[in-house]
Amino acid sequence: IIGLLSGTSADGTDAALCEIEGAGEDTRLVSSTFLTIPFERQLRERIFRLAQADATELCDVDVLLGEAFAEAAREVCVAAGVTMEDVDLIGSHGQTAVHNPRSAGHIGATLQIGEAAVIAERTGRPVISDFRVRDVAAGGEGAPLVPLVDYLLFRKPRGRRALQNVGGIANCTLVTERLADLVAFDNAPGNMPLDAVARAASGGTEAYD
Repeated sequence: IIGLLSGTSADGTDAALCEIEGAGEDTRLVSSTFLTIPFERQLRERIFRLAQADATELCDVDVLLGEAFAEAAREVCVAAGVTMEDVDLIGSHGQTAVHNPRSAGHIGATLQIGEAAVIAERTGRPVISDFRVRDVAAGGEGAPLVPLVDYLLFRKPRGRRALQNVGGIANCTLVTERLADLVAFDNAPGNMPLDAVARAASGGTEAYD
C-alpha cells in the first residue's frame, strides 16, 4: 500500500510504501520506503491562497495536487524497486483546504483536495481518500487522524505510551493496552509557526525550519 499526505506546511508530498498484514487488533505494518517530493513553488503559493480561492481555482488546484500525488506514488515505487502493479492500493489523505469542525462554532465541514480520480487514472491503482469527512459528519473533530493506527501499532501489554506528532498543529495520542482508554488531542502549535519564523529569519529564502 502507498500512503500519500501533504500537511499544513505544504512542503510537498510525503509518500510511504508499506507492507500491511492482518486485520483489527492483529494488524501489522512494515514501512518499506519513504520519500518527500517537494512542491513546485508556484503550486505551493496557490495552496497557501486556498482560503481566498474561488470555485474555479479550488478545482484547478485539486487536479494539480492529484497529478503531484500520482507522481509521488510513481517515485516511491521506483525508489523501492517495485512496479506500480505490485501495489494493491493507494491511500491519499490529500491537502486540507478547509477544516471547520462544529466545536469551533461552524456548521461542521472539512475538505481535503488532491483529486483521487486523477491519482487512480495516472497509476492504474485503486485509491481511497476523504478520511476526515465521515467523522465530522458524525459530530467528531475529524482530527487528529492517527489515534487508531497509533493504538494498533504502538500499544504494549500493561504499558502506557504518549505519541507526539509535530505537524502543522501538534497532536498527541495516549495509548494503553485497551482501545477504550485511547485519548487523542491537539496540544500545541507545530510547524506552522516554525515555518513562519524560518521565512522571516531568512528573508523568505527558506520555506521551513
